[in-house]
Amino acid sequence: MSGHLRPLDRLFGAQLHASDPRDLVWLSASAGTGKTHVLTARVMRLLLHGVRPESILCLTFTKAGAAEMADRIHARLAHWVRLDAVKLAKELFALGEPHDPDAVARARTLFARVLEAPGGGLRIQTIHAFCQTLLAGFPAEAGLTPGFRPLDGRQEAALARRTLAELLERAERGGDLSLIVDVQALSRRLGEGKAESYLMLCARHPEAMAALGPRQGIEARLRTALSVPLGDVEQAIEAACADDRFDCAGLRRIAAANAAWGTKTGLADADRIAAFLAAAPRERALLLADLISVALTKAGEPRSFSQKLIDCDADYAGLCARFADAARALLGLRERAALAALLACGLRAGQSYSAAYAEAKRIAGLVDFDDLIRSTVDLLGRPGTGEWVRYKLDQRTDHILVDEAQDTNASQWAIIAALAGEFFTEEPGEETRPLRTIFSVGDFKQAIFGFQGTDPRNFEAAQLWFDARARDAGRVIHRLSLDRSFRSTPPILAVVDRLIEDIGADRLGLVDPAEPHRSAREKLPGTVSLWRPISADLSGDLEDEGEEGWVDDATRTLANRLARQIRLWLDDGLMLEGRGRPLRPEDILVLVRKRGALPSLLVARLHAEKVPVAGVDRLRLDQPLAVRDLLAAIRFALQPEDDLTLASLLVSPLFGLSQDDLYCIGHRRNASLWASLRHRSEYRDTAAGLNKLLNQADLVTPYRFLENLLSGPLDARRKLLRRLGPEARDPIEELLNAALSFEADATPTLQRFLDWFDRGEVEITRDPSAPLDAVRVMTVHGAKGLQAPLVILADATADPDASRADSIHWSIGEDGPTLPVFRPRKAELAGSLTADLEAARIRERAEHWRLLYVALTRAEEWLVVAGALGPRARGVPPQESWYQAVDAALDALGAGLVDDPLWTAARHYRGEGGTPLAPRVRTASEVEPSIAEPEWLRRPAPHEARPPRPLAPSSLGPDDVADPPPTPALLDAARRGRLLHALFERLPAVAPDDRIAAADRWLQASAGVEEDALRKALIRDACAIIADPALSGIFGPDSLAEAPIAAVVGGTVVAGTVDRLLVTDDRVQVVDFKTGRRVPRDAASAPEHHLRQMAAYVGALEIIFPGRQVEAALLYTSGPTLFSLPSELIARYKSSLADAEQKLLRDH
Repeated sequence: MSGHLRPLDRLFGAQLHASDPRDLVWLSASAGTGKTHVLTARVMRLLLHGVRPESILCLTFTKAGAAEMADRIHARLAHWVRLDAVKLAKELFALGEPHDPDAVARARTLFARVLEAPGGGLRIQTIHAFCQTLLAGFPAEAGLTPGFRPLDGRQEAALARRTLAELLERAERGGDLSLIVDVQALSRRLGEGKAESYLMLCARHPEAMAALGPRQGIEARLRTALSVPLGDVEQAIEAACADDRFDCAGLRRIAAANAAWGTKTGLADADRIAAFLAAAPRERALLLADLISVALTKAGEPRSFSQKLIDCDADYAGLCARFADAARALLGLRERAALAALLACGLRAGQSYSAAYAEAKRIAGLVDFDDLIRSTVDLLGRPGTGEWVRYKLDQRTDHILVDEAQDTNASQWAIIAALAGEFFTEEPGEETRPLRTIFSVGDFKQAIFGFQGTDPRNFEAAQLWFDARARDAGRVIHRLSLDRSFRSTPPILAVVDRLIEDIGADRLGLVDPAEPHRSAREKLPGTVSLWRPISADLSGDLEDEGEEGWVDDATRTLANRLARQIRLWLDDGLMLEGRGRPLRPEDILVLVRKRGALPSLLVARLHAEKVPVAGVDRLRLDQPLAVRDLLAAIRFALQPEDDLTLASLLVSPLFGLSQDDLYCIGHRRNASLWASLRHRSEYRDTAAGLNKLLNQADLVTPYRFLENLLSGPLDARRKLLRRLGPEARDPIEELLNAALSFEADATPTLQRFLDWFDRGEVEITRDPSAPLDAVRVMTVHGAKGLQAPLVILADATADPDASRADSIHWSIGEDGPTLPVFRPRKAELAGSLTADLEAARIRERAEHWRLLYVALTRAEEWLVVAGALGPRARGVPPQESWYQAVDAALDALGAGLVDDPLWTAARHYRGEGGTPLAPRVRTASEVEPSIAEPEWLRRPAPHEARPPRPLAPSSLGPDDVADPPPTPALLDAARRGRLLHALFERLPAVAPDDRIAAADRWLQASAGVEEDALRKALIRDACAIIADPALSGIFGPDSLAEAPIAAVVGGTVVAGTVDRLLVTDDRVQVVDFKTGRRVPRDAASAPEHHLRQMAAYVGALEIIFPGRQVEAALLYTSGPTLFSLPSELIARYKSSLADAEQKLLRDH
């Protein structure tokens, strides 16, 4: 990675000041202004100033952010190690640091210092990872089980469901019917899935649940908060309806006026009032909800009255208003009492569930992310123990850097405050301690994770807290801001600024007005385009809806046109000025507000247009069709009589039957679908494939079953990818990974795996920053920190009111807890609940606009805004939609509507004197030739030919008879031969006068030859052969000893080691030593297996050294006698190599 690093950009102005390692800094960095560059520069400057790597703590919001920062720093430091001095001096100058030779030398050592630092060097991690590490060192003090493990998503889902089931089972067994009733009431109100989510929300707020007190008093506390009197509410309403407390005279006047009016409506209202007045208080209480319609509409607004009705009683409107107020007060009392009862059901159930879930985690030794934060806050704040832990942390932490500070919640800031609190105090003896700093960087405008419990107001509160501590210590926190974008071109930033101005700082949740953006790419053109939204009446380019009938027409049309537009751009070679090249798929980023039908549809349409696409950034593993088809195969293997499962499996790509085939098999049958299929001869192959699945069901593990299905005779992987496209590859691999994960922790049966898989939820998350030349489709939240030359905001017409949070936090009383409660209906609002709901609405809307800011600022050169309108929109985007905001901004900037061939109409803003991005005219040499798909491309590969069989020449034995057990004489001869070979290898390099002494030393010390006579004989024979003038070339300095050779000779791999090899310009000499006592009369009399061996060597060397003459010889050391082998003799035995190969094949 470091080999491809570009030189560091020079730090200027606020960037340089913010990275100064001596200052306390609170940095506000707008999108694209180089926040990460400043952050990493500050770390490197700290290291250059001699700060210990282990004393630096960097806290980030995501694991990806931590990994990116660590990679940048480590890559840069490694790059410095081998960078030449001049270039390294320039890098130090860019950082604002001294760049003299001593500074350059110190910079080269930083990478090693980081690697060798105690505790793993730089601590760059998420706040959760930091807490996990800290708690692992003090588990008992934190009240956790030693060796605790963090929960992953699937474990959490499984544990949550098991906890609820066990809680209800214990309640039923113990007779706690009230808990069962509470859960039933919650499920009726929210539905089963949302009820479970609400209980988990309560479990994530254990302090609030504990603060509620005994469950018997919960409803009373809620009634008090909602201004509902204790006791029977219906009795209170009945009492208020009595003659002496209700304004019956006013009602009579209303009835009289209606009777005098004399219309059908007036007479009916008069009769209803008469019936009410004639009834007893109890009946009146029941009739009140219907009677109020005399004065109010169904929407609760005052009715408009006929002038003739008013003429009958001049005070008619006042009478109705007073009656409506009285009736609404009584009906509101009933509604608030009902709401208190319903909220109490949820909170009682949530309180019980929270305690049960905490106990289940404790027993299993598990913690979730909230536990990590909560336990760390408790540990650091605990008297005695907390002080000791803070002291230990204080000793090893001198510098804290906080990234994405706007998304850090109050509890996380409490941890940071506990860590940095000692930075502003000086204990006796610490006068020589290095200066300690805190650095925080964030952007209020990019606070978009409120659904995870973050609140940008915590960012402001933390800033005020640290400001006060610094002032008390006589230090200053420098508030700096970065507003110069190195990402986006001026037209994009002009639209962003106009949007912020139109929306207003208060609606964005900003405390102070936002600073205007400045672009560092002033000379580059840019474009902001707004395409006319697709509405239901403009969706005329649709084909048969097929399986997508559940998706509205406008959304499907939008996906079609987006894919077509991207295809056209790529075909036209749209030029990117900033990159100096035509547009590529990797340059396009498609953003959506939330996951829904559009992202998946767009991926499918892009695939159909043959545009490379990475798929959506995140999806549940049980959703992709490829996974559903594979799971259907498992379900069939477990229950072949399940007709629905088998039907879906048969029409899947795995078996490829049509709906007509399915109808033919299943129509008018008296047995199961499986039985009917087996009796149809035309589907014999299909039945055989299904039988293979059944035969494996009880014999293999889930992973093996899936792998056999994917790669075995059914070839499911190829079939699925061919039908569903390459985006099916990741889900298939993740399913295999899930099977392996399951097998590591459970008995690996198919039934258990299927149950385990169905009980949990697994999300596939792609790394959006991974290098891939493909269009990326993701949510705006997932794109945080990313950028692209061309960004399409695809669903800008969405209504924010249609996707509100299901719950809010309600503060009951000034000193009461803040409770998670499900969102009440408008008619149920009262008291502080109304105020809290309105506050939640304002926060949600502010985050809605901040999310738009994040989306727009991902674009470098071209920003496109599009959307689809449902039937209810009637062709007009919602007033609070992103589309309306961008449309107003472009209109204010003077971008008028123009015709568009694909979108019918569009607005384009290119700034002052801007020119549109234009297609590039390619030269003939640049046009990629159209290559016909080869015929073999999609044909299964043929079976590979058998590779050449290895053959060792020394294995070419004399006959087929097994050797008898060796005699002592044979063993002695073999030992003598090995020792001579060793001497022939070692002595030629020794001076002739020193050979005898060297041979004697080696034989005694290394070979262990103790017999003097044997040593002398070996030395005599070896030295005589090496000194023989006829053999001088073979043992000369240019020869090779024990030379390995290998070559393919006639389809056979010949591999062996020759004793001596001499290679010259025109010939090759190979000699093999034979140490037996029997020496043949001549070369032709040599043993056949010796000759076959030398023929194999010659054949191999002729392949290795083509064009050179290869000469072979056998040296019998007993003579010593050297036999040169004639070429005719070698040729005769070469032909026997094939026979030797066939013999080896038969033997094996």
